[in-house]
Order: sequence, then structure tokens, then C-alpha cells
Amino acid sequence: MKWEDVCQAFPEQWVLIEAVRAHTNEKSERILDEIAPLEKFSDSPDAMKAYQEIHREDPTRELYVLHTSRKEPNIIEKKWVGVRR
Repeated sequence: MKWEDVCQAFPEQWVLIEAVRAHTNEKSERILDEIAPLEKFSDSPDAMKAYQEIHREDPTRELYVLHTSRKEPNIIEKKWVGVRR
């Protein structure tokens, strides 16, 4: 699916989506070429809880929680520098 399709299917909802195909452009914006909606929510805390559960099981999956009122996902990729403890 495309972001526009998700917005039409789930108007004014929080959605947990997975990037099926994505890339980063020269401006460090993450472009979601194809996404799969996993679940819809009426509030963000429930959506984030579901995100955390899936991420804990498989941190390699590219997941996002977004509200469908957004025209575009507008995801900026940030590089982590430093040491994690």
C-alpha cells in the first residue's frame, strides 16, 4: 500500500505500519515506497505499546506509528553517534 491508501482506509486514526520497501533520499528523509498497516488505534499510547511489543520481538523490522491526518509521513532519518550502555 501507499500512504494515501492507508489514510483513506483508516481516516483520523493512529496506525502501526511496517515499511515493506523504503529508501532514504539525499535530505535524510525516509521514503516509504510500500507499507503494510498492521493495526489501527484511537490513541497513541496504545499504538506505541503495540509498537514496543513487536519491536522487542524483532528489532530488525522497520515500524512506525503515525496519524493518518498527516499528508505525508515526513520521517527524518537520524544517525546515532556514540556508545550505548
